[in-house]
Amino acid sequence: MKNNQTSAFKVGGLSLAIASILGASALPLSAVAQQSEDEVIEEVVATGTRLKGTATAVLQERQNQAFVADILGAEQISRTGDGDAAAALRRVTGLTLVDGKFIYVRGLGERYSSTQLNGMTVPSPDPTRSVVPLDLFPSSIIESLNVQKSYSPNMPGHFGGGNVNIRTKSIPSEFVFNVSAGGGWNTQNSDTGVFYSGGGDDWTGRDDGTRALPDIISSGLAANGSAGFEGDRTRTLAETQDILSSFNWDIGPDEKSVDPNFSLGTTIGNNYVFDNDSVLGFLATVSYSNEWTVAEEMLGNDIGGGQENPRFTKYRDMVSTEQNVRWSGMFNVGYEYNSNHKVELVNMILHDMRDRVRDGYYFDESESNPGVEEFRRMDIIFEEREMVSSQLKGTHNFLNLLDGVFFDWYVGTSRASREAPDIMEVTFQQFYDESGALELERLDDTPGTNLNRQYQVLYDESDTYGFNVSTAFFGDGYDVELKAGMDYYDKTRDGNNIDLAVRHFGISSDFKEGSRLNEIFSQENIYNDDFYTSSTGSSVFQDNTGAGDKYSAATKLTAGYFMVDAFFNQKFRVSGGARYEDFQQVSIPFVEHSDTFADDTDAIVDSIYNETDVLPSLAFTYIPSEEMQYRFNISQTLIRPDLRDISSTFFIDPLTEFLVRGSPSLVETELTNIDFRWEWYMSQGNNLSVALFYKDMENPIEMVQFDGGEGVPQLLTANGQEGELYGIEFEFLHDLGFIGDNFSNFFVSGNMTLSDSEVTIGSGDQESLFSQQAREAYGGTITATITNDKRRLVGHSEWVANLQLGWDSDNGEHSASLVYNSFGERIIAPGVRGFEDGIEKPFHSLDAVYTYYPDFNTTIKLRVQNLFNDEKEIEQEGLTLRKLSVGTGINASITYNF
Repeated sequence: MKNNQTSAFKVGGLSLAIASILGASALPLSAVAQQSEDEVIEEVVATGTRLKGTATAVLQERQNQAFVADILGAEQISRTGDGDAAAALRRVTGLTLVDGKFIYVRGLGERYSSTQLNGMTVPSPDPTRSVVPLDLFPSSIIESLNVQKSYSPNMPGHFGGGNVNIRTKSIPSEFVFNVSAGGGWNTQNSDTGVFYSGGGDDWTGRDDGTRALPDIISSGLAANGSAGFEGDRTRTLAETQDILSSFNWDIGPDEKSVDPNFSLGTTIGNNYVFDNDSVLGFLATVSYSNEWTVAEEMLGNDIGGGQENPRFTKYRDMVSTEQNVRWSGMFNVGYEYNSNHKVELVNMILHDMRDRVRDGYYFDESESNPGVEEFRRMDIIFEEREMVSSQLKGTHNFLNLLDGVFFDWYVGTSRASREAPDIMEVTFQQFYDESGALELERLDDTPGTNLNRQYQVLYDESDTYGFNVSTAFFGDGYDVELKAGMDYYDKTRDGNNIDLAVRHFGISSDFKEGSRLNEIFSQENIYNDDFYTSSTGSSVFQDNTGAGDKYSAATKLTAGYFMVDAFFNQKFRVSGGARYEDFQQVSIPFVEHSDTFADDTDAIVDSIYNETDVLPSLAFTYIPSEEMQYRFNISQTLIRPDLRDISSTFFIDPLTEFLVRGSPSLVETELTNIDFRWEWYMSQGNNLSVALFYKDMENPIEMVQFDGGEGVPQLLTANGQEGELYGIEFEFLHDLGFIGDNFSNFFVSGNMTLSDSEVTIGSGDQESLFSQQAREAYGGTITATITNDKRRLVGHSEWVANLQLGWDSDNGEHSASLVYNSFGERIIAPGVRGFEDGIEKPFHSLDAVYTYYPDFNTTIKLRVQNLFNDEKEIEQEGLTLRKLSVGTGINASITYNF
């Protein structure tokens, strides 16, 4: 049996490669003809198994959709070696990846797109965004990724760049059982990092309580309420010592040589056919990975000096050491009766942990004296993200009702959470002698300097349900489908950030010396009365928690739609309809360390965001032949503010590390979308498409930087006056057999997007919506602050490119791909006070992937990432605002199918 299955790959060749790229369908007939009749049967079955759900189905779905969409199948994702949904989606035409988590569709930021899981809206563990970070979804659970770029009424009305639907693997058609293992290394990891001991359960991706807020502090905060961490003024020195001792101080840090990366996974599934034409099936999959990264990182803050001498008055140059632990589990069970009725239950849990230490040089222009007095800063962040989701869905065909009625329904409940139990930052002073040798290191003695610790939790819960019903009518030269449905979504979010500090000036000078926190804050020192500058030690504590650090928020959406999909003479297709949405949202801040609202009832009522909208869409398709079609779509959609967008409190964006403030008076962005695409589907999966798109935006929601003085950049979430985005997309796939027989096993695929955008903020008009929101946030006038009132949209790249060169051996035992991805410059931090915008530079990613099939049961894969060894960099005025070394990664894996 193994020999026959191996021979299937001898006929797979280029067809297998092309099919896996954009879903090619058929096997080469000439190759099949060369086999015996028995062998042909074996080959068809074997190849079908390898391409299940991605080959013909993917290409035909893309071609048959009434609205412009791009689809990635599991085989294409496997071919490029991408490990999660975020990394895979950057291969799609016009999509760019930001911070490895969020997708920008056609240059519009993550807020301008919606994400669904199996067609259902799910919550997010991100503390500052409602959109789900896509790196949370491992490739092992993904069947396909559907990116719909033109709006249809059955999609969420929150639609700008597009809608991303992550479709997980379903019940298999036959028995499946495989195990996989992999290992890897990064060239950066040959450098020595710095780390700390952590908790005993870190390998599981969970903290064992080592980092948790000590009970003595949490109970004290609950008792003191808004009095905060400083607490009762009658606190004794002994009580202060017990509180300080309760923190985890076993954090060094120490030098560390990191371990190699490794991963494990297994999948098992089957179905059972019964005599009454019913089928019961299941699929279970689990995966685990543990990865380390050592990187060089630079951060610049507080640009000054004017246009004549621009400089960052503060910056850091450090080594970052990070451990990532990810695991996931999915269990699906489904029942199908008579091919007309199917019910499926999808359960999944996704968990990842990030533990990062950054340590290195810190420059402060007002305090540093290079070579004499310098500074070192260390920070630690440990965070766990988790999503648990259960989805029940059904499809039903009632063939005897009218001319046939199709009904599908879904109900789902999901829980997302983020826990960052001890985010810490500390600064040390370093003194050098005349020879340049380090003479003394101690906790920074600069006035106002603290050791900061934050404890953050976020819980996001959602429930959703909906249905669709459709029926079709047929006649001479036409067939028409009527479709209607409704969707309901309800989400609650609770967040809390406790921001505490240990004041350096509260510690006696003799005890500040040292470079390791576990030595400075040893038990011996803490319980030494001389450690403190006051008799009670009360001056050692500070509470930086503010109103709004604890908040509750809620969102509710009720929607219904009606649409028509009509074919005429098999050449013309008209699809369209409208969607009605009733949307409500509110975010309520609490007084710190209490359950008391920070706003009065009237203010809370006034802050409720309540909108009803009707969103129309019309699509027209002309099909001159089976190979070619032209699409045109026009629609009206909107983008609503996120939960934190309407909050009046500051928060640190973990993506950019910038300080961000919302605007309670934000209004929704209204978009008019126009799309045109020409598609040519040739034989053997070869295809070519060209698309034009245009978006007109009223009141676009943008991040605008303000002159916040010292520290990190401050961004205000506000409405601009107007904006527009337009561009052209090219996409192609073709084998190279036309060059000669020696190239018949090679293919090339790729895409290119060229676009431009412009947003007008309205800072020069004191009556504009933006000016009103700026006055609410900062007061006074703001005309002189913003450098460019007209500029490109934040995050928009003027070009995005993907290219892939693939090869498959004649015997089908080997395949290889060279995969390139890059994007043009994009604005990250809009400029202020005449300074240029902060621009992220292009990152040129070149990966090589080789796969070996020694037999049908075994797959061996080798991947080399970032062959150019490029770095991620953001510049402002020619200075390095952000820089991160990525290194070249080498990964190998083996999968065995039983």
